Amino acid sequence: MASGVYGKVDVSSASTWTQVVAASSTVKVVTLNIVNRQSSATTVRVALRDAAGNVTDADCIEYDVALVANGVLERTGIVLDANNGLHVYASAAVSAVAYGIDS
Repeated sequence: MASGVYGKVDVSSASTWTQVVAASSTVKVVTLNIVNRQSSATTVRVALRDAAGNVTDADCIEYDVALVANGVLERTGIVLDANNGLHVYASAAVSAVAYGIDS
């Protein structure tokens, strides 16, 4: 059973979704931390995505969540099957780190 960091990204643009964890051939249990590096509040979205890389509003597990200045959003227990990846969208620059275990 593998474990560790699956992805670390700088989400710096509000124009696109950014992949944090790619779809793979294993089931993963993931913890996601999103850190607001700004001195003002921002909003973030977190979504599961299919193997083709598509993300719609229906895929969101967090949507326009207010993240205070220099704050952290931690989401634990995200189970990704072999067809799902994890994407983040933010209205300002944030860091996103995903880590966990394969089962």
